[in-house]
Amino acid sequence: MILKYISISELNFSKSWGDGLYKIKNLNSFEKAMTIFWLLGPFIYLIERDPADLWLTVIAIFFLIRCIKNKDWDWMSQLWFKLALIFWFFSLFSGLTSTDPLFSFSQGFVWIRFPLYVAAAQVWLAKDRDIRVMMLLSMIMGVIIMVIILFSEAILANKHRLTWPYGDTTPGGYLAKFSLPAFCIMLAISVSRLKIQSIVLGLVCVLCFSATILTGERVNVLILICSGIIAGIAWKPRFKIYCMLILTQLLALLFVAYTNPDLKVRLGKNFLNHIPFIYSSAVSLDKNPYWGAWRGGIQQGLLTPVKGIGPSGTRKTCSKLDTNLPVWLPGKNYCGNHPHNFYIQLFAETGLIGLLIGCLMFFSIISTCYNARRKNVNCPMSSTAFIIPFAFFFPLQQFGSFYGQWGNLFTWFAIAFAVSQFQDWDKTKNDFQ
Repeated sequence: MILKYISISELNFSKSWGDGLYKIKNLNSFEKAMTIFWLLGPFIYLIERDPADLWLTVIAIFFLIRCIKNKDWDWMSQLWFKLALIFWFFSLFSGLTSTDPLFSFSQGFVWIRFPLYVAAAQVWLAKDRDIRVMMLLSMIMGVIIMVIILFSEAILANKHRLTWPYGDTTPGGYLAKFSLPAFCIMLAISVSRLKIQSIVLGLVCVLCFSATILTGERVNVLILICSGIIAGIAWKPRFKIYCMLILTQLLALLFVAYTNPDLKVRLGKNFLNHIPFIYSSAVSLDKNPYWGAWRGGIQQGLLTPVKGIGPSGTRKTCSKLDTNLPVWLPGKNYCGNHPHNFYIQLFAETGLIGLLIGCLMFFSIISTCYNARRKNVNCPMSSTAFIIPFAFFFPLQQFGSFYGQWGNLFTWFAIAFAVSQFQDWDKTKNDFQ
């Protein structure tokens, strides 16, 4: 069986698959159906955003129903969820007191489905390690399918930006965000020993990275580079193998870039010229849309610094701003749907209070995942878990909308898998007070 060729003593895919199937078989009908439904997630995400959103939302709703039926609310004692709940309540208050309360309140209200999904994965569907390994295998299969799709598009369509299977320029999010836990785990294993398992998983990592480069999505390429560097040293690294894999990925980047002139410009000169907070002679701050989006968010936050203008309110008011103000902030505003940075968006839409609560929530999620590493340093899944939220919440990068759909579906799925590695929450409640 092929699982034997990727199994190691610390993560035996073959055994966990067999044990996981046995455990699922012995669940009651409801639990069995929901577990299988959860394991299908990586394939549902390959379809489009609406089926993926429906999948995640159904899990969150059934999780709440299950908690009501079983009167099981102990999981809410975790600090990360308490902060998520407090942030949600404050964002609803900010929405109700905004200039467009119906729109803003509705945008903030539906956001809670993401933390609820994380909780559902951690304390219900992914509570068992063998089931988590089965989901990891589903993610790896999803990565392979997406890589095949993207390489096929690159060969057959010969386009500057890849769009299959979604029809828009976001397929790299599946590989660099949704599948980031799988990428980090595979990379960590691949540099831990020189065996057939390392070669197979290392090859999948290189193909995943190369396919992401082909999409032309610069932030996603950067996420994989930085996360891969950390993952390579997070769990039992062998320096020579680590250097070999990093060199291989660097060569893949150079090969793809230099065989595709458009990607070479996009990932090279254009990338450096469009870093939001760096002045460039080629693209000044007045003409930089990335800085312009940040600037518009900062300006709106300064107008309502305490509570903000309400969830997703930046898209409504940015175009009405006097861009000459504040005079000390250089550049010109670019008014898109959001400021393209979580922290600036939280400042603009929920004010300093929401920003503070949000930052505490981010830190608590990272801390929870790092506690998983401390509890089980011998497992590559738990040892690399902290990398996932750290990569997504690192402040100096471009983000999608904090209250949006597609980007959040990618990131919160990965965060849920990372958080689920920590299973001592019910035994160490004092650690979360």
